Amino acid sequence: MELYNLRTKARRIFMRGYEDLTMLIYYHDLKKNFLLLIVGANDHLLAEREISRAEAFRIMNTR
Repeated sequence: MELYNLRTKARRIFMRGYEDLTMLIYYHDLKKNFLLLIVGANDHLLAEREISRAEAFRIMNTR
């Protein structure tokens, strides 16, 4: 996932793992958008979706 960070110039602001899935939220400063990534075992990207600021903070604040 470090390559994803370098390729998109976005910074990771949140990461939560559960069993063999990991959820990450990246923020791109220049584009001012948030990306939600779902990553499986061995860093295989399963889903990528642009989300709003409200959705990003809702996910980060959910326990």
